[in-house]
Amino acid sequence: MPSRTASLAPVQPDLSPEDAERLDQLLRAVELLDPDAELPGGADDATIEEAERKLGRPLPAQLREWSRTVGGGAAMLGGNLRPYALVKTRHVIGPYVATARNALRSREWFVPEEVVPFGSDAGGDVFGIWAPRDEPARPLVVLIGAGDGDEDVASCAVVGEDLYAFLQGWIAHYVWALEDAEPGGQELIDEVQEELGLPLDLQGVPEEMARSAGEHLQKVLRWSSPTIEPIVYDPDKGWPLSISDVREQAEAQPDW
Repeated sequence: MPSRTASLAPVQPDLSPEDAERLDQLLRAVELLDPDAELPGGADDATIEEAERKLGRPLPAQLREWSRTVGGGAAMLGGNLRPYALVKTRHVIGPYVATARNALRSREWFVPEEVVPFGSDAGGDVFGIWAPRDEPARPLVVLIGAGDGDEDVASCAVVGEDLYAFLQGWIAHYVWALEDAEPGGQELIDEVQEELGLPLDLQGVPEEMARSAGEHLQKVLRWSSPTIEPIVYDPDKGWPLSISDVREQAEAQPDW
């Protein structure tokens, strides 16, 4: 299995200069998380083409280049972020980007055709990029909660205005989960949050920065994705949006 250092070579031929710079920043943060770890990343062109063939559409560019470098199949941030590998690969557990949507739907988990699932969190909620086959739309990152659900049942939240904004905020928040799990945990938190550019008033563990971890997460995600609406999680009702609500946000805003 290749080392993370080998996996994170900054190759971004399909990204805008701005997105290439944002990806390099994310890669530096990932290196700080555990420079000696190994990930099954570094998807080659053949793997990317196989994934796109199975999906029946091109991969979103940000996801394609993230997969070239970090890849998927390994838990990050104490299990709070688990990017999927693109396709079924030996010694790499699923789900996989190319087949996750159909696999989830076979378990009566409502994932619409517009969404390309790319990962999950520690609770099993799924992250996906809003990427219709033929229609232009904002590449929002949507969290789809566990449960049956359908088009108009609230089970979702928009957690990023695009993949890199989501990863910037999610990593900047959930690095606190490594405080007690890693040697020099507090120093690691500081280094990662500084690398990602998190404002000083949000740096540190959530209990120091906000009333709760949930409030801190909301503030950090609004910082990394200022155009998304506030996220309100109700312990009794769950996530606030339905797929119809997400579709309206993705398609109705003219400035994407």
